Amino acid sequence: MGETPDEREQILAELLEFLEAVDSATITSTSSSVYKVLEDEQRRHLVLYLAEQETATPLSRVALEVASRCNDTPFTNVTPTEQEETRIRLVQKHLPRLADYGVLSWSYGDEIVKPLPRTPFSEE
Repeated sequence: MGETPDEREQILAELLEFLEAVDSATITSTSSSVYKVLEDEQRRHLVLYLAEQETATPLSRVALEVASRCNDTPFTNVTPTEQEETRIRLVQKHLPRLADYGVLSWSYGDEIVKPLPRTPFSEE
């Protein structure tokens, strides 16, 4: 990922915004947990995209956006094959991992992905 310093600053700002939305207990429980959530490039782009959303988004659109961001190309240039490969990885790997970590609520068969919470999780 050959980002410019300005792009890196923007990415850092977006990641910090995301981290503010996650329960502090989740962040501080173990340092490896956050790393594992964000270690994969597609998952990082998925997290950033979902943090930007205000409403639920069809899985096909999420896959298109993630493929576009990973390939650093406009979404209009993403091929149907790239979109489908990304959708499969989201369903088989990334969405379940984020759900396991409590970052989002998702289960197999869901064709809609909800945005990340805007406020910290309540203590229950």
